[in-house]
Amino acid sequence: MAEFSAPFTGSPITTQLQWSRMIRRAILDGVHADDSSSTALKVTASGTTTVTVAPGRATVNGFHYDLDAAKNLDVVANAGGAARIDYVVLRADQAAKKVTAEYKTGGTTAPTLTQDEEGVWEIPIAQCTVGAGSSVVTAANVVDKRYLVSRPAIPSIPGARRPSIKNGLLVEDGKLFYGDGAQWRWLATAGVDDSTYTPVWTVNNGGTTINWGSGSLNYGRYQAFGKRVDLTIQLQPTGNPPAYTDPIEVSLPPGLPASGLHRAVFTWLLGSENGEGSAGGVAVMYPTVSTGRIARLQYPVSNGSASTSKPDMHNMLTNFPMNIRTGDVLTIDGSYWLA
Repeated sequence: MAEFSAPFTGSPITTQLQWSRMIRRAILDGVHADDSSSTALKVTASGTTTVTVAPGRATVNGFHYDLDAAKNLDVVANAGGAARIDYVVLRADQAAKKVTAEYKTGGTTAPTLTQDEEGVWEIPIAQCTVGAGSSVVTAANVVDKRYLVSRPAIPSIPGARRPSIKNGLLVEDGKLFYGDGAQWRWLATAGVDDSTYTPVWTVNNGGTTINWGSGSLNYGRYQAFGKRVDLTIQLQPTGNPPAYTDPIEVSLPPGLPASGLHRAVFTWLLGSENGEGSAGGVAVMYPTVSTGRIARLQYPVSNGSASTSKPDMHNMLTNFPMNIRTGDVLTIDGSYWLA
């Protein structure tokens, strides 16, 4: 068994392979460009017996490549009876100790790339189609195949951002921004991955816990995106709790209290398997009651059927207007904002 580590004093990088293995994990293969509009190492053709590689830079198998002037590559004549699909590649050759742009012929399908970490390593930058009996490539028969590489995500201090970098990513206090070249645009904020919890159902301002029966399905699922939390709660009782006179309440996910600046509103739906039909309404989080639980499940009613009748909202109880018990399914779904 042999162990190797570097670079240390007395243990330097001494071979190309050692360098390649170290650098290619830090820098991906590809053309150095900020977006697809870049012409770096882009291949063009004009119906002649050559194709042209534009100036640019790239990394191939950990090795740097720099082309400072356009390079023409000869198209190999196609003597076959069918169109041939070729590649223009960047080829890192450790035996030759260099990276070069090369024209590589294929067949009815594109050629296989050689990728030997200790020898020749190729990446494509263009696909060219040569007609049967032809030795020219037209502009229409060149397909851009460049792998593009750019900067990793950039950390930033609030109030001290660098100028926007085209297609760059910037991370600042748990927020991810995208650069369009003119400004940094908010893209995402760190949150909480898809998680579950066991909701606590109460009445009497959280003072009394509702017992829905042993083995009842009582399931909360949530995911946080920055300051917003998406939440679904489902309850399937296996028993019949007492007929409490106070409204039903249910807890929000632990550690994610709602903002106290405004009410959050959810929808709820109850389906009964006990011959009582179904009902729906809104579930409301009242900041004055609690920021840690939904305080009311409400349903619409009216004091009459005339055009002058006034709408109203009543609170759902454990046994009114429907008796919630074994076989029923209660679902609450919506989102709310964090403090």
